[in-house]
Amino acid sequence: MSQPKQARSHVTRGRLVDAAATCLIDLGISGASTSAVASRAEVSQGALFKHFASKPLLLAACVERILGGFFDAFRIDVAARLAAAPYAPEARLEAAVGALWQIFRRPAMHAVFEVYLAARTDTTLAAALTPILERHRTQILAEAARLFPEFATPASAACFETAVDAVVYAMQGVIVGVFAPDDAAEAQHLAFFQRLAQHELALAATRAVC
Repeated sequence: MSQPKQARSHVTRGRLVDAAATCLIDLGISGASTSAVASRAEVSQGALFKHFASKPLLLAACVERILGGFFDAFRIDVAARLAAAPYAPEARLEAAVGALWQIFRRPAMHAVFEVYLAARTDTTLAAALTPILERHRTQILAEAARLFPEFATPASAACFETAVDAVVYAMQGVIVGVFAPDDAAEAQHLAFFQRLAQHELALAATRAVC
């Protein structure tokens, strides 16, 4: 008898997180109220609060879901880009940077940034997000090491992580001020990120301390 109830609970939780993600992307953080999320998930607010004691905890779960989707999409995109390309470092770098920039250009990324900004003044949200973001960074670094094993050696591990962080943080900084598609700007941004990645990986390959 308990298993069906647990299964239903799991399904309801998933619906709530999906509904929260949709509300966050479509309406922004102010529009993603618990009442709006509950309505979109077709559950009562009481049911919502049985799964998430507060809106910050719901938002954190929402961010975790979105980031997980980003990671899966990144891997699929990179694999597709490399399917017909040589597995040389240059091709891998171009594929990884291109795929990562496409992730940052998604509307869902702006929604995630809204939550990050809210966490600046919401200690409950910040505490809930911290382990999620730490796990996400670890996942990114592991995937980068898989794509570029020749740079992620034990001797240069710290510098390699710094190189990956530099590209990610650069994209975060640029995307904050990008509100509408612009083909010319897109090409310039992508070229810049390619040069930055090449520069940082070259440093990582020759330095043990960053």
